[in-house]
Amino acid sequence: MADESVTAETAHARLAGEIKRLRSAADLSQAGLGERVGYTRNYVSMAERLGGNLPSENLVEALDQALGAAGQLCALWREAKEEQQVRRRLGRATVLSGSPLSTEGVEDAELSRQAVAEDARDAARVARMIASSGTTNEAVDQFDSEIRRIAAAYISRPLVDVFGEIRELRLEVFRLLDSNRIPSQLRDLYLHASRLGGLQAHVSLDLGDYRAADIHAQTAWLYAKLAGHQDMLGWIKALQSLIAYWDDRLEDAVERAREGALFRPRGTTGARLASLEARACAARGDEQGTLTALDVAENARADATMDEYSGVFTFPAAKQSVYAGTTLLTLKSSPALAKQAIGKSQFALDVYQVAAPADRSAGDIFAARLDLAGAHMVLGDLDATQSYLIPVLAAPEVRRTASIVKRARDIGDRLSSTKYLTTARAKGLRNEIREFCAPPPALPPGSAVVAK
Repeated sequence: MADESVTAETAHARLAGEIKRLRSAADLSQAGLGERVGYTRNYVSMAERLGGNLPSENLVEALDQALGAAGQLCALWREAKEEQQVRRRLGRATVLSGSPLSTEGVEDAELSRQAVAEDARDAARVARMIASSGTTNEAVDQFDSEIRRIAAAYISRPLVDVFGEIRELRLEVFRLLDSNRIPSQLRDLYLHASRLGGLQAHVSLDLGDYRAADIHAQTAWLYAKLAGHQDMLGWIKALQSLIAYWDDRLEDAVERAREGALFRPRGTTGARLASLEARACAARGDEQGTLTALDVAENARADATMDEYSGVFTFPAAKQSVYAGTTLLTLKSSPALAKQAIGKSQFALDVYQVAAPADRSAGDIFAARLDLAGAHMVLGDLDATQSYLIPVLAAPEVRRTASIVKRARDIGDRLSSTKYLTTARAKGLRNEIREFCAPPPALPPGSAVVAK
């Protein structure tokens, strides 16, 4: 049921109308605007709907930037949020006074996925608090459900949308570990702490804080060891290899991947480890090691069983194809390998574009586009390079992880070579890449510090 208190006079209504007006003025469809800001068409549609839920602040900030509203949409959102809080306080006062509730006293009463999800998270948190005095099996199982949800959301949502939940949940697990002495529950809590530590390591990695990422990964390793979980130990070695790769510690990246393989993890982690080894070997110039690891990755993919967790904890075929494309491009700058890389990267892009929105990894899509841009540079096709770069360079700041910024910067460096130095198009792309790389990665506009 729509919120009847959202009338034409409210800031919420003015916000919805202004988003629609600016989008129309920019000659953009809802789907086109959604792609520009890194959200689905449904999110844009809901933001424009009179009587719908108030859109998230992150979405409004992205829309404000994409539509050139100069802060106007953000100001309307803050005003609408204040109105919402006033209505909520009035609703609470009505309940406390014992008076019958009216539609004006109940804020955001309509059914929506966002409202249902928020209510479920609140209920789960309260249930854990009630159960925490003598930790029940149900409370421990609730952590499992919450971690599964966050791990799945991580690949498709901006980092700022999941960071707070990861941090809050990890603190709750730590509190229970301090007071719990039941062996069977301890093992599960250690495993939950390990997975949440892995998620926090990913947060730090995406922000470009490799030291913090290493610390979180090492802590996650210790908890996985206490839990005696071989699959998780292998996954964390893959995570440590990934961190080392982006921190330019290529020898460490290779070693961590090889160490992880010794645990013989089930699921797709074996394919992940071999793919990481191949990419790091290519960056070191080890051609034989690269080709061998790529073969191992293909065989591991064929033998892989289903993963216990999804999202961050799985390694889908499309992601493996992104890694293979990057590896081939890194190994040698030749037209033959560039064409092979194009095949791998385009396959990944095609798979993600037809996947359900929740299964689309924004990072992998950007990585595939950047590799396609780089491969076409090798083939001397600057038109194609530009076409693949444009959607990446238009991404909102909250979507620009450290690894994507690093990939983009590498293309900018190659565009500075003598071959392109006097080309007007290359100069324009270099400037756009420089602007793209300037803000802190994966943080909202105006953020000056890295989240800890």
